[in-house]
Amino acid sequence: MLNIQDLTVGILNRLNLHIQPNECVAILGKSGSGKTTLLNAIAGYLEYQGNIILAGQNINRLPPWQRQCRYLNQRLYLFPHKTVNENLALAQGKHISLTEQIDLLQQLGIEHLIDRYPHQISGGEQQRVALARVLISHPKLLLLDEPFSSLDWDTRTQMWQIIKQIKTQFSLTILMVTHEPKEADYLAERAISIHHGTLKETL
Repeated sequence: MLNIQDLTVGILNRLNLHIQPNECVAILGKSGSGKTTLLNAIAGYLEYQGNIILAGQNINRLPPWQRQCRYLNQRLYLFPHKTVNENLALAQGKHISLTEQIDLLQQLGIEHLIDRYPHQISGGEQQRVALARVLISHPKLLLLDEPFSSLDWDTRTQMWQIIKQIKTQFSLTILMVTHEPKEADYLAERAISIHHGTLKETL
């Protein structure tokens, strides 16, 4: 599914990584070790050397919006002046039917929020809306950069359950950065640590 060959960018030097389809891999490591740099390179936000192959396609020359992956971090990037419905409609870059939106929101348990604005819903609900927005375009790869770390513990564990559920429903491959060992244990089939830009498998 994801094959990274000799990736060199920032602190990362000739990094190699292979992730199987429908696998969730956790990336662990101290701040500044290169975790977010890795996700940003895959998403197309940084220039890099090497090759990134996603679902059999070399995506080196593709801009972020054409890559079959979506990125979710602590910054939700929800438009405050637009409803949940309008935020989802903007995500794909093409027309998304109301039925499609409702079906997805139902799977995330937030269909009743479709006409509300971000300031009218809780932090956990905003996270679900942000998750819906990345899923509406049917990505093959989901990149998670500690998106739930600011949530209270109960809400955070609820989000873990949702991620595990949608991984199966959407046949998602997931690469996630986390500082929380319990999060890695719950969601990931294996964990990899980054130390000074070098990968080391831990599970």
